[in-house]
Amino acid sequence: MRVKLLSKRYAQALFNLAVELNVLEKVVSDLKLIGKVFSENRELRIIIANPVIDAYKKSSILNQLFKDNVQELTIKFLQLITAKGREKYIPYISEAFNEIYLEFKNILSVDLTTAQKAQKVVTDDISNKLHKATNMNIELTEKVDGDIIGGFVVNFQDYKYDASIINQLNKLKKDFSENLYETQF
Repeated sequence: MRVKLLSKRYAQALFNLAVELNVLEKVVSDLKLIGKVFSENRELRIIIANPVIDAYKKSSILNQLFKDNVQELTIKFLQLITAKGREKYIPYISEAFNEIYLEFKNILSVDLTTAQKAQKVVTDDISNKLHKATNMNIELTEKVDGDIIGGFVVNFQDYKYDASIINQLNKLKKDFSENLYETQF
């Protein structure tokens, strides 16, 4: 089964249960914490993905790590995933859960990359234009990347709008390398 599909199914099941039990916001923060721990801890990812270590031991490790910081529902969910042998997909399930939550709350997560810190007026303008275009609440995450020289790059869902100077320079370089302006005999 493909990772994205599997992750989305488990995430949707947890989401539905969290809504039913009225603990959605707590489970959202739990899964953000779990996703962060997995992304920052290489050793944990290696242990959890190791097929030699049995499910009970992995479940015990996850329980010890998270029992004081997350909801009982989240712990039981981690135990279920481990019992089913799907523990290596926990980071992907965490991402899928966040996507489902954002969709449920009508929030569009947008990444804005600029060459230097953008002024509030610029970020507000981009947020407002995206809000008008999508009718969704915008959650803007700013990144600074000096390599783009100037301009900005906006990423959301499967869309990318690249208005960076480096992109324009690369297009010019490509156009000139094709010699479109010389006649061929």
